[in-house]
Amino acid sequence: MRFLSLSVALIVFSTRAFALDPSFDCAKAGSSAEEAVCASDALAALDLELARVYGLAATSDLSSERLNELKATQRGWIKGRDECWKSSLGLEACVGNEYAFRIAELRQGYAGAREGDGPSEGPFPYVCEGMDAPLSVTFINAEPPRAVVGMQDGTRVLVAGPSGSGVRYEGIDMVLHTKGKEAAVEIDGAASQCMQDDIG
Repeated sequence: MRFLSLSVALIVFSTRAFALDPSFDCAKAGSSAEEAVCASDALAALDLELARVYGLAATSDLSSERLNELKATQRGWIKGRDECWKSSLGLEACVGNEYAFRIAELRQGYAGAREGDGPSEGPFPYVCEGMDAPLSVTFINAEPPRAVVGMQDGTRVLVAGPSGSGVRYEGIDMVLHTKGKEAAVEIDGAASQCMQDDIG
């Protein structure tokens, strides 16, 4: 019995020893959202990607006014993320969504944030049958993979689920199934075929 307890203790220790560290010091976590990031490799991976993308945006060729705007919106985002303890989605899901939204927002708004290699890609425009405007899709290839879909009526975060081929991203009222440059989207039960457009 003692050997079993020691083995379990070693497994727990080794799991923690190899946990992913976020961009901030977990010993100084100042909110339940930051504590959730420190307790989850999935959230820590999103935090590291956001830090990378934000760093690229901040060190690109921005005017002082644009840089001040970037810093102010980041402070506002942190305050919003820290309000996730109030969310009906649950703390971890809300924090994950907030990170995904912010990564997509930075990639959309700052060309510098799209440089280098990392788990996020896009945004890519998808032209869909029956839709007046293209979808704007940013992919975050962390675990689990996410797609942030910008539409005329707002932005949604979809999470990858089981799929026979391609990748199927699911949300509350939307499904996006991608395969190469082709995609199928379903919103409130209405389906449409889409194609990734060339970025000019």
